[in-house]
Amino acid sequence: MSTFLPSNPSAPRITDGRLPASPAEVAIVIGAIVLALYFGKAVLMPLALAVILSFVLAPPVRVLRRVGLPNAPAVFLVVALAFAVIFAVGALITQQVGSLAEQLPTFQVTLKEKVKALKQFASGGGAIERASDTLKDLQQELERPEEAQPPPAPILRPQGRSQLPIPVEVREPEPTSFDQLQTIIGVILTPLATAGITILFTLFLLLQRVDVRDRAIRLLGSEDLERSTTAMDDAGHRLGSYFLALTLINTAYGIFIALALWLIGVPTPVLWGVLAMLMRFVPFIGSFVAAAFPLLLAAAVDPGWTMFLATLALFVVSEPIMGNLIEPIIQGQRTGMSPLAIVLSAAFWTLLWGPIGLLLAIPLTVVLVVLGRHVERLAFLHVLLGDTPPLAPHERFYQRMLAGDPAEAIQQADEILKEKPLVEFYDDVVIEGLRLAQADSDRGKLEIKRLTEIHEAADVVIDTLSDYELRSVKSVKHAAKAALAELTDNDEAPKPDGDAATSHLPIPADPDAIPETWKRENAVVCVASRTALDQTAACVLAQLLDKFGFATTVLSSDQAKHGALRAIDLENARLICISDLDVRDRSAHARFLARRLRRVAPNAKLIGSFWKLDLNDPRDEAVLKSIPVDASARTLREALQYCLETALGADATAPDGDARPAPAAEARSQAS
Repeated sequence: MSTFLPSNPSAPRITDGRLPASPAEVAIVIGAIVLALYFGKAVLMPLALAVILSFVLAPPVRVLRRVGLPNAPAVFLVVALAFAVIFAVGALITQQVGSLAEQLPTFQVTLKEKVKALKQFASGGGAIERASDTLKDLQQELERPEEAQPPPAPILRPQGRSQLPIPVEVREPEPTSFDQLQTIIGVILTPLATAGITILFTLFLLLQRVDVRDRAIRLLGSEDLERSTTAMDDAGHRLGSYFLALTLINTAYGIFIALALWLIGVPTPVLWGVLAMLMRFVPFIGSFVAAAFPLLLAAAVDPGWTMFLATLALFVVSEPIMGNLIEPIIQGQRTGMSPLAIVLSAAFWTLLWGPIGLLLAIPLTVVLVVLGRHVERLAFLHVLLGDTPPLAPHERFYQRMLAGDPAEAIQQADEILKEKPLVEFYDDVVIEGLRLAQADSDRGKLEIKRLTEIHEAADVVIDTLSDYELRSVKSVKHAAKAALAELTDNDEAPKPDGDAATSHLPIPADPDAIPETWKRENAVVCVASRTALDQTAACVLAQLLDKFGFATTVLSSDQAKHGALRAIDLENARLICISDLDVRDRSAHARFLARRLRRVAPNAKLIGSFWKLDLNDPRDEAVLKSIPVDASARTLREALQYCLETALGADATAPDGDARPAPAAEARSQAS
């Protein structure tokens, strides 16, 4: 079963500014909660049922209040109707179970014949059966004991009084009428008490929902009442709409199954319809449990296999349609629960509360996930149970580079490049991941050897992506459809679709638009400033420039050192790009490198690609002014913008609202 719930990533979160608890404190709290749930299930189970029912019944109550009915009558009316339906369904199930129990003996003969037929079919026919009998006779012959030997002589014991054990028989007294009445009351009293407590809790939660909300805000964070109120209301509305829609969908599915089984001829179809409805709240195994009993009964009723196959086809077809078509259309996005969380929650609640816990597992976990999404102090619940990746794409890329596993990083790139263009992937994932690596290096967590290993692993990813187009797979398919529609003179041709990261770049329509002087060797030289990470970023920029038609060369930090840089390395260079991830803390190195490059190639344009520098941050203004470059860029997109404008002779003006490289000389003059 798959469940769905609209999510709102931009929803407000309740914060209180408190320091996070230590792992030991969290473990103690979790242990205490688990013990309380287990030993207090007599009260907490009805409370959990009431919470779920209150979310289901809250939307109808709101509807009645909008039409003018006061709160208390609306609550009592909705609760009375809801529990009347529940008790009516329970009575109907009891009647169906009694009817099935009376008919079971008549199905026994048919079921035995089918089991016997299946056994004969599995044995492989008469020949195999005769061979099996022969082997059994041979085994009995081998195990037959030898001729009986005379019994051994009795052991002489001293004469004395023999003591034989005295037989003891324990008989319970016949139960009196009072005992029988007490047993019956004990069986009935527990579910009645649970139902009564559930009704009381449901009425209280619906009648006092404003007070309950205010107390929750007080407990979870009251410093910002506006945000806290908005967050709680948003969570309540979303959960109410979700549970109501889920209940209606599952009820419709149960009615459909009951009608279909009635048409097929399976006895007590209402019972199996209710079971199918309830089991849709249970993940994974729910559909199998719902189908098992009707299938077994169909096999026992029909002497042939027609009814069994029809019932099997019903569940095989209906369950995937419900999970993959009906629910996504009606409810939209998923609940936000990971598959692992679904399995663990089902096991956890079943272990605590038995079958009722299995039914409540997903609804209760959904409540926890939504609270974790809105309440800062419960954010760990969203991390543990939610389907949001625990690591951001750039964090996952960096982690894979640390592990020396470029294969998984390439798989990650394949998934992202279906929706995003290559430039955006490199900017948001690779460059951001390199920033994390540089930050760890600045804190002394990465040695030079580890930086080299990260560079080598990233080189594998970059080299693999050299065959990818600049646009995303989705955009390429859209362009292909547009071209095909244009060739067939289709008036309804799709509009041109450009990726956001490349649509504003001055990409030439004709590959020959790049002047020949920019296609000569060393036309653009990408220089790594200091570390292997700088060289990785330089390789990314060089690859993108190659795709635009430039002839590029990458110089490592060793080749650009003082005394190692040769004039031949920069021969024919028209544009030099310095790649630096650490310019904020080591601006002197970048400044001396820029001057060195100026001396060797005085006619070349010089752009500083300072990947960690915020060009709009006043603190970085002094760093920017001290480095003698013609322009500065913080992203690959800005660097590409400058390179293309320089090559095409543009006036270096970017579209409105679009980021552009900042000329360093202009920034220095404005600052002075």
